[in-house]
Amino acid sequence: MGSESRSKRFEADRWLYANLIPQLEERCRSSFREIGCHGWEHVQRVRSLCRVIGNAEGAVPEILDLAALFHDVKREEADHAMSSATHAGRILLSEGFSEEFVSAVKEAIAAHSYTSGRVPNSLEAKVLSDADRLDAMGAIGIYRTVQYNLEKGYPAERVASHISEKLLRLAGTMQTDTGRRMALAREKALRSYLESFLSELRDSSSST
Repeated sequence: MGSESRSKRFEADRWLYANLIPQLEERCRSSFREIGCHGWEHVQRVRSLCRVIGNAEGAVPEILDLAALFHDVKREEADHAMSSATHAGRILLSEGFSEEFVSAVKEAIAAHSYTSGRVPNSLEAKVLSDADRLDAMGAIGIYRTVQYNLEKGYPAERVASHISEKLLRLAGTMQTDTGRRMALAREKALRSYLESFLSELRDSSSST
């Protein structure tokens, strides 16, 4: 089913979204630190990436934006993607969104996590997955990796291992053509940084 016909089917939900999004944003924002690897700044970047990719791929913007808004709201739980999906569903149903619309939001959230191993099937799920992974790549990905290391008290070497063992694999997991193109550009930045970082680590650990 095309995105235009889907959007028409969700006309009442789109009206609710337009009227409730400020309150929903504030509700979610209270669950996050402003700055941090998985802080509110990350949520806002993922939402922006979703708009770029979703517009190019033809996703329903309201489903996609709500999925991005809620995708990490239960980040501290073991299966944060499923917990966040359940939490979002409960709130959105209570606000009057249709079951079909809420189900689409939940599906996208539940499948976005790299570690969960779930395969995104809907277009919105694929876009959210790509956006979340793109925010772990490129210069922003380096920024977030350093943030995480500082938050956890890890040594510098972990930055290199995280980039080489996880972040450089993300381009191959992209679900959309737009996501793949964006990932290739960000992968170059990761490789360039990793090469310099490893070289400097070797220099600093060499005996004089």
